[in-house]
Amino acid sequence: MFRFEFILKASKISLKPGLQSYSLPILLVFLTALGSANAQIQIGTVKGKVTDITGSVLVNARVVLANPITGYSKMRKTDVHGEFVYNHVPFDRYIVRVDVDGFRPTERFVHVRSNLPVTLQLVLSVAGIRESITIEGQRSLIEEDSSSTKVRVDEAFIQRAPGLNRNRQVQALIATTPGWMTGNNGLLHIRGVDDGILYVVDGIPTADRIDASSASAFDRDMIQSFRVITGNIPAEFGGRSGAVVTIQSNSGIDLAPTGTFSLGAGNFRGGEISQTLGATVNKSIGFFITTSAGRLDRFLDPVDPRNFHNHGGTAKLNVRSDWHPTGKDIVLLGFSVNGTDFQVPNDLQQELAAQRQRQELRDNNQSISWQHTWSTNSVGNFAYFRRSYEVKLFGSIFDIPVFARQDRRHTRQGIISSVTHFRQGHTFKTGVEAARVTPREFFTFAVTDEETAEGREVSQAALEFGPKNPFVFRGREVGGLISWYIQDLFSPVKSLTVNVGLRYDHSSLPVSDQQFSPRVGAVYHVSATRTAIRGSFNRLYMPPQVENLLLADSHQARQLSPFATEEGGGGAPIRPEKVSAYESGLSQDVLGIFKLDAAYWWRFFRNFDDPNVFFNTTIIFPNSVAKGFARGVDVRIDVPERRGWSGYLSYTNARILQTGPINGGLFLTKEFLEIGPGTRFIPDHDQRNVGSFAVTYNHRSSGLWASFSGRHESGVPLEVEEERLEGLRSAPGSDLVDFERERVKPWTVFDFSAGLDLFRKNRVTVRGQFDIQNIANTTFAYNFGNPFEGTHFGHPRLWSTRIKFIFH
Repeated sequence: MFRFEFILKASKISLKPGLQSYSLPILLVFLTALGSANAQIQIGTVKGKVTDITGSVLVNARVVLANPITGYSKMRKTDVHGEFVYNHVPFDRYIVRVDVDGFRPTERFVHVRSNLPVTLQLVLSVAGIRESITIEGQRSLIEEDSSSTKVRVDEAFIQRAPGLNRNRQVQALIATTPGWMTGNNGLLHIRGVDDGILYVVDGIPTADRIDASSASAFDRDMIQSFRVITGNIPAEFGGRSGAVVTIQSNSGIDLAPTGTFSLGAGNFRGGEISQTLGATVNKSIGFFITTSAGRLDRFLDPVDPRNFHNHGGTAKLNVRSDWHPTGKDIVLLGFSVNGTDFQVPNDLQQELAAQRQRQELRDNNQSISWQHTWSTNSVGNFAYFRRSYEVKLFGSIFDIPVFARQDRRHTRQGIISSVTHFRQGHTFKTGVEAARVTPREFFTFAVTDEETAEGREVSQAALEFGPKNPFVFRGREVGGLISWYIQDLFSPVKSLTVNVGLRYDHSSLPVSDQQFSPRVGAVYHVSATRTAIRGSFNRLYMPPQVENLLLADSHQARQLSPFATEEGGGGAPIRPEKVSAYESGLSQDVLGIFKLDAAYWWRFFRNFDDPNVFFNTTIIFPNSVAKGFARGVDVRIDVPERRGWSGYLSYTNARILQTGPINGGLFLTKEFLEIGPGTRFIPDHDQRNVGSFAVTYNHRSSGLWASFSGRHESGVPLEVEEERLEGLRSAPGSDLVDFERERVKPWTVFDFSAGLDLFRKNRVTVRGQFDIQNIANTTFAYNFGNPFEGTHFGHPRLWSTRIKFIFH
């Protein structure tokens, strides 16, 4: 019943009139894909058979699948037929090691890069007097045939994420990879793009905004691994222009019954509780369930360094079920419910006035995916997904200088079908996606204290809306998105790998627009030096974010915009962001000791997405800048574990420049730079230098580990008129600003984490962890007096401790 209900709902998806002309060709492609195969679910399979040189099978052979860079390591034993299988394998390069008493150990190197199963035939010879390892293939720390810039993070690193605010942990881990600039409340910027992250969870894309102020921020316990792609994004991914983060959820398939129970506590009255449960039933059904809840008195980044009115909490439930009805079929069911409640932080004046704004966020998600292996060369997938979001802002009677209230919700549902087929050295992929989005918005505000509002530069147009004449907006719309793609991975000559594709996107919210997006990437591998040299060109397309889009694009909002002119500048609708992205780079295996990855990238934008924030709230209104560019250098060093020691270093140098006018948004103040048509300016997320590192020691035999890490950011611009600088000099936290440079001062923080298995038994393991974030208690600001983002201060010294019980 559950499955049929999903299919019936999917069949009711309707399109706006602007999309009807595309319905017939899209339907034909869709039906063709249903009969073929797909690569949308990012699940790989490694299987094989272990025999001796006579062909006799070896039973209970120990087979380890490992990745030396990420620390991934799983062990299986062969069955009575000498066979083994690894389901649910993240795409990457691995070492397969086979070890049987009395036989010479063997290593094989494999690359899992599609849904097509990797099948191995491993033959072991009898050990001689001196046991040695038979190595088949070349061991390398780099991917010789990958033209994309990407970094993978595995479960061991994810589970050690410090802190108790689960709405920030995954974003903080993503920011350890190169190219990322952090903003207030967990917001991430990548290669000039504000937010712009496409999250793909078990093959289901999530284009909606996810950060610390989102109910649906990912829970670390549900993640097995994630991969961050910042350069040469394959054609199968679309809808966002910044980067792709593919998340592989934990699965109960092939898992003996296991569960965890965890408790955590820290300063600022922080606390958390979480549980997980996973198992395989009847060898063909697996499930994995995670639940968590937490609270903190520093839930968001405060707008005053004294941290007024800043309590928040979150609760999450995630369920994943795997069903393998046959050896060729995989059915995945996903379900989650999330809720977040928090107070809106106050500045001093609002705190003295007893302002008590708060927000409530809710979401629920459902998905069903079916993957079928047609042959050793073809595999297929069909998926349906639905997500519902609800956000409420509650004002209070003492709000100053503006009272505000919001009730916004939207539902996104869609279907996905795609194709993967291997033929004569070519890995072909093709697919189609259709989605329906139904936003509904209510928003009102009123100026409660005209004198205070004038002191905060509220515009004359906004001052007209008082308690007796409030600004009121109500809107409802139905939009659609349709995409299809085709791509090919092949090697025209030895050592050269080419990835070429074409993607088409059409969106109809708030305006109808479309783009054909070629994606071309190539990598040349120099085996003698273990060097991979790559280059790529991508066209990218990103519809405006749905959150508050109807209001931001409305005629009512344009009447308040300081950028709107009688000539039409700043008054145009918000159109999708369109990007031309170029990259050149290299990966180098340095004597097997560490991996070096470097990339020079540059991007050109039209309709540059750059939203603004409503006063001190987390309410975000999308707007766009006419055009701009971003360029920079990313460097990453990964050191695989050696004698217990491992580490990484990431660095980015970048520059961003935008050109007006600005369209959309909801602006109440007049404190902006005069940005008209042709005006060039540095945006608020321009961060010239960013770096992060970590050094980790892991004593596997005792379960003891310790990690020392740090992050540096050089500071964002103030982006205000000269006459406002004097006023900002007297504001709280002004010592964190360099007024000569008109930028926030650079900041550096260091963290320390350590953990220990307190005792290990056959059935129970008790694991403890202690974290200190910002060891030196450094004061810093993410932004200051910014008309788009406001003022937000970074966290002081935070400590937390967790204890986890693991039941086997």
